[in-house]
Amino acid sequence: MHYELSAIVSTSQVLEPISARHRCARLVPLATVNLALIPVTGDLVLELDRQGIRVSPETGFWQLSIGLQRLLATASARGPIAYLEADYFGREGRQTAAVWHSGVTIYGPRILGRNESFPAGGNSPICGALRQLGVVAVGHRDEFVVAGLGRCRRTVDWCAS
Repeated sequence: MHYELSAIVSTSQVLEPISARHRCARLVPLATVNLALIPVTGDLVLELDRQGIRVSPETGFWQLSIGLQRLLATASARGPIAYLEADYFGREGRQTAAVWHSGVTIYGPRILGRNESFPAGGNSPICGALRQLGVVAVGHRDEFVVAGLGRCRRTVDWCAS
């Protein structure tokens, strides 16, 4: 089964000004209290950066544009904000995550490539980024599951949820 995600995650207080200012930024509450997600669609990237110029491929991000990176750094003045990417088919895939706070990157970018083993103990890039936002694993449920990021299988599906 295919899973792909490109999203901004933070508290509602950090994300609400983004969704209010940008027509293509849809705010979606997550399962974790006070956390929400903004799906990063092609339309949002174009709204933020008309040319859609991507950041360096060495970061591990495929969708992160210069305009989106600028938005994340600016919004992080209100609190920590994460940018997450994942693309999986079955158990094979990749994920990358980073967190900004007070205008600087405080986590990542962390990359788990297609040919790398999934780390034990919840040490994936996305789980680590969610921990920076205060998400706590519960029993056998890692931060990804606790936050409810499995609710939708594709980024665009978050826009309709």
